[in-house]
Amino acid sequence: MPMKISNAVLLLLVCVICAAFSMQLFAGLDEMMGDQYWVVDTTQGDHGWYAMGLLPHVKKVPKDVVKAANTNVDPKGHYIIYAQSGDFAGNSVYGITFGIPLIMFLIWFAFIIGFPDKVDPYLLPRRLFTISVIIGCSVVANLFLMRIAGDFARDPMSRIANVAGNHASLLFHNAGIWFAILFSALGTHSHSFKEVQAPDSRNWQTQANEKFNWMFTLLGIVTVLEVVLVQNKLALPDAAVDYSVWIIWVVIFMRMYGFSPKYWIKRPAGIAIMIVGTLLTLPLFYILERVTGTHGAGFASPILAKALGAENQNIGLSLMISIYLVFWMEFAAAIRMNGPLKAVTSRNR
Repeated sequence: MPMKISNAVLLLLVCVICAAFSMQLFAGLDEMMGDQYWVVDTTQGDHGWYAMGLLPHVKKVPKDVVKAANTNVDPKGHYIIYAQSGDFAGNSVYGITFGIPLIMFLIWFAFIIGFPDKVDPYLLPRRLFTISVIIGCSVVANLFLMRIAGDFARDPMSRIANVAGNHASLLFHNAGIWFAILFSALGTHSHSFKEVQAPDSRNWQTQANEKFNWMFTLLGIVTVLEVVLVQNKLALPDAAVDYSVWIIWVVIFMRMYGFSPKYWIKRPAGIAIMIVGTLLTLPLFYILERVTGTHGAGFASPILAKALGAENQNIGLSLMISIYLVFWMEFAAAIRMNGPLKAVTSRNR
């Protein structure tokens, strides 16, 4: 049964507020640095950066001082740069970086907790504990990534947060999604008193040929689409990140709506939510950039044009579209609007 409109609006509002708050936490780290570098403070001895510790002692040093020291021939006076302003929040491409925590919080609230209309008081403590474990794992995993990147970065001018994955906000929220899916698959947030009989695989009808045909058809379509977008400077030049999200969209789409058009046409509501939601999201971030001047949309962006040249002002469009297609597709599932039409279901009976 579909979720009530009021509950659907409440779920969306809570996810947006939480995503904005989380992004602001990362933006606060950028603001703390200002026009300085965070560098590893080697004066505090063997503090763990070169041993077992994951988070080093850091201090702020003006950029011109660091650059002057690191261009010196003597490596003893070189600084190891940990981060600079912009490494954490990704405000210059806010339309992209905002989409990842939005998906993360949707999974946490709707699919783990069951908010707002399927919150089980008996299971709530277990589910809140699961989310706390997800947060802990996400933080530790990100610190490991930054440590590994730091160990492999021999250039003292390398910025650890950037080397580890563009923006730290993307790293953390992607890990939050990954661990949420992992723990959901393990069933750690649910409980049942009754043993359920395992399905008999001998009775399965895989329809493998049809599934593979349409999967590769969709992959072919998004491959051509990504090539066209890259050629027209509407996607990142290397295409690897953009294309990976398009592949994720294909996988989720087939899991959510079926593996061939004969199933897709029976689920117009969910597909409409996915498409219309994405089309409405893009102009919202366009307006936000024009109002704030700091929260970049990722496309038609004066911020990107200033940083990368006018020809690259739209390179975030492909990634934005794919990310928000995934979000609105998951949102349709969260509010239970991704199933077949009632008329179709009744006719099949």
